[in-house]
Amino acid sequence: MFTRKDRDKIPGPTENREFESVEVTFDGMECSHQFRIWNGEPCSMFVLVKHSSEIKDRFKVGEVMKMKYYTKDSQCRTKMMDTKIQQIIKEEQGRFRGHYVVGLALAESANAA
Repeated sequence: MFTRKDRDKIPGPTENREFESVEVTFDGMECSHQFRIWNGEPCSMFVLVKHSSEIKDRFKVGEVMKMKYYTKDSQCRTKMMDTKIQQIIKEEQGRFRGHYVVGLALAESANAA
């Protein structure tokens, strides 16, 4: 289990730091969901999903999904990108207690690894 100190000391890759949030649309749901993007450990790029959320079971490790990324710049540009779900970790203590950490990898990054 990673501690808060471990998680915060290692930044994610520079290319992923240009994004502020990501929007995901699931089949069968009317609304899309937008998540803040976090960078650090245990994943270089991840989002948080509450344990009680009805969408937590919609994320599957290894699945590639189309997601809309919002940049941090003042123009708030968007990019649609294929994204692989790398891992899902249930946090029961620490900074992200009560959430699942859903690790993301841009599809071209996932294919290169």
